[in-house]
Amino acid sequence: MDPLKAAAATAVCLVLFWLAFRLTRRLVDMAIAGGYAEERRRLAEEEAEATADAVPQASARRATPASLAAKGDPSLQGAPAE
Repeated sequence: MDPLKAAAATAVCLVLFWLAFRLTRRLVDMAIAGGYAEERRRLAEEEAEATADAVPQASARRATPASLAAKGDPSLQGAPAE
């Protein structure tokens, strides 16, 4: 085989290998980025679900004798207000 043809074939093979390598790296990077995006979406979804299911704080739900008396609770009609 002519040395010039061998060099040209080698150059073509190297260019094809380089293009295939870049394409493979780009596909792998896209897959990794997609995985990270899916993980962020899943975490945000879980956080939103946890926030929606959260029980109000006990201090916000605490009933005082005055609030119970105002609602008409007969057991606390004579209770002093706080």
